[in-house]
Amino acid sequence: MSEGRFILFDRASRNQLGEFDTLPEAEETLARFVAAAPEAVLDLEIWDDDMGVILQVDPAKLRPAPAA
Repeated sequence: MSEGRFILFDRASRNQLGEFDTLPEAEETLARFVAAAPEAVLDLEIWDDDMGVILQVDPAKLRPAPAA
């Protein structure tokens, strides 16, 4: 995986869960994690590495993309 602008981070484990070139890719992956483990929603966040900020993402509005 190439280094992407958007980083999915788990505060509980202090691990990066992925780096993505686009925000929709990061949001889709976040939605998949939340679908698999809803209790983790408060620990997951998306960073904009270029701006150095945490993005405010409403997990209730996220939906995983349908399987291809």
